[in-house]
Amino acid sequence: AESLATAQTISATIQRRGIANYFGEQRFGHEGDNAEQGRALLLGERYLRDPWMRRFLISSYQSELCNRYLTLRLNNGLFDRILTGDVAKKHATGGIFTVNDASVDQERFDNREISFTAPLFGYKMNNATDESAILEASVLQEAGLTMDHWRRAKVEGTRRMGRLLIDDLQLAMNDAGLTLSFSLPKGAFATTVLRE
Repeated sequence: AESLATAQTISATIQRRGIANYFGEQRFGHEGDNAEQGRALLLGERYLRDPWMRRFLISSYQSELCNRYLTLRLNNGLFDRILTGDVAKKHATGGIFTVNDASVDQERFDNREISFTAPLFGYKMNNATDESAILEASVLQEAGLTMDHWRRAKVEGTRRMGRLLIDDLQLAMNDAGLTLSFSLPKGAFATTVLRE
């Protein structure tokens, strides 16, 4: 009963606030070093003949940088806010736009109509502007990267929904323990929900 009560409290918070749309640990390989190998490829410190494996490892490094961005946003108290310059996405239609005035779009964010997107860095990625661009640039700077690295590696980049909304999370106790059921959009990780 105590475990169920704790889980219900967490579930209510998840359903109200959403969670950071982290890539799960399985994205980084059995040994956990896929991102490190991807970084070495991106920087030209390693060569790999297999184009599929090269793309896979570099995309793992993109995923790690995306997770760093989400952590930065959480640690700076910016997860529950839309920022001027965010590249936002509409939940209903998937439409993407740049936030020109956070004070106008915060209500839409609070009403779960839109969420900010997180960068999967690349030279053709839709870039954030203003306050949001500063956050993204700090992730690249800390990693010692510029857009030229992505361009030389021919990595185009994209964006990923930064906030994962889970409206159908259900909990039940049984003899085996706690059972959770929920649905996720393509590309989201159940392990990320379970970790929360």
